[in-house]
Amino acid sequence: MDLLNGAVRPIYLKYLGAAFGSACISSIYGLVDLAAVGQYHGPSGTAAMSVVMPVFNIVYSLGLLLGIGGSVLYSAEKGGKGQGKENQLFTAALLGTLLFSLAAWVGISVFETPLLRLFGAEDSLLPLVQNYLQWIELVAPAFLFNQMLAAFLRNDGDPGRATAGVLVGGIFNVFGDFVFVLDMGISGAGLATAMGSVLTLLVLLTHFLSPKNTLRLTPIPRFPAQLGAILTTGFSTFFVDLAMGIVTVLFNRQVLTYLGTDALAVYGVIMNISNFVQCCAYSVGQAAQPILSI
Repeated sequence: MDLLNGAVRPIYLKYLGAAFGSACISSIYGLVDLAAVGQYHGPSGTAAMSVVMPVFNIVYSLGLLLGIGGSVLYSAEKGGKGQGKENQLFTAALLGTLLFSLAAWVGISVFETPLLRLFGAEDSLLPLVQNYLQWIELVAPAFLFNQMLAAFLRNDGDPGRATAGVLVGGIFNVFGDFVFVLDMGISGAGLATAMGSVLTLLVLLTHFLSPKNTLRLTPIPRFPAQLGAILTTGFSTFFVDLAMGIVTVLFNRQVLTYLGTDALAVYGVIMNISNFVQCCAYSVGQAAQPILSI
């Protein structure tokens, strides 16, 4: 696939199909988790899933910060001078993702209870949220690397594999029914989500065995400067996604204070539908990004 000289319309439609498919799959298995936990635990389970949502906003936005910021500069460099500097940007983004994922991993693990309290977990919801989050914490870096690698795969001419990774993880999450079959409840939903994320990462990593792969690890002469450029470029995407998490936290707290757990359960369903619409719109822009950048 020649992003620089190929016909724009078929390339864009191919990227749009891959991006839209990824958005739909991610949103659908989020709704499936919500429905399964709600059936098992009742309104308190659905409300607990609403409290968890900002945690995912944090890890996803950090992955997008490095992934979008790095891949935009990667493709711009590839389409311009073409002197091999694009892989310095990939390496810098990879190292940056490693640093940020470790920071997020430690932060969520050490400050788990204060964070969940901030996100709206009252005494009745806190044990449920912690049961779900215990599995997510174990593989938190996988969520960041999935976002980062998916962005680079799209810019390296392999959008189908990025979608396949999400599809494999999503199917496992939907049909890996630890909630009812193993009678694990919300903890089973967290385990299925964590395992699905790891499966997605494994699929994405197969790109490096593909003949179409051009991503390489190379020495970085000015790592702080390159990382700074990546963070600057990806900041707007990061901020938009993080802002959704902040809005969710504010609404969670208000709904719980004035209306209670049952109302938060209703709000959780609305927020998941809202995320689905947002992801669909987001995919339209992301489909154009690799072509525009290069």
